[in-house]
Amino acid sequence: MKTILSIFVLISSWAVGADVPGGLMRTGTAVKPETYELVLSPAIVMAPTGAYLSSELRYQASEEFETGFGFGAGEVGFNFGGHGTWLIFPDTDSQPALGVLGGLFFNRLDLNNYFVVKLAPFLSETVMTTWGTLTPYGGLHISPSFRLGENPGNLVSLRASGGLQFLIKALNGMGLLTEAGLGIANSSHELLIGVTYPLEKM
Repeated sequence: MKTILSIFVLISSWAVGADVPGGLMRTGTAVKPETYELVLSPAIVMAPTGAYLSSELRYQASEEFETGFGFGAGEVGFNFGGHGTWLIFPDTDSQPALGVLGGLFFNRLDLNNYFVVKLAPFLSETVMTTWGTLTPYGGLHISPSFRLGENPGNLVSLRASGGLQFLIKALNGMGLLTEAGLGIANSSHELLIGVTYPLEKM
């Protein structure tokens, strides 16, 4: 037990925030092309500690490509930026979905300003149920973070994310998500919930 506690304390000591809060909040579940999706995800961020709310507007350009922009703000700072997601392999009976998220962000966290380049490969596998679908997912955020201002410096942030997405038939396409993020290096731990809402036409 002491060994496990020591490992947790060591990992926590590395989790100094530089990466963009807000989690992964996505799976490889097929979304209808040429549609929009609104995502809201409140979170608790640790090291530094505070409440945070992230929002994204996503556009599904095709079955493989999605793009969008987002904004987040809370007690520990704020961020804004754009991203794109490429679904490399779809979810089939013999393989999980494999995709990669890439984005550029301005991030203020704990009074420090960063320009962040994010790359986040992820996996997901959908399970069909009588009430809808359940999709566990996980990913790794690799984010070179360039600190701006009086004391510039470069960091590479690493964070692992894992969660579950619930798409319930009775909610007409609305999705619910729960997610946890573990800051591995220069990144914060976080606990999130999320709601996705499809928009057929803008």
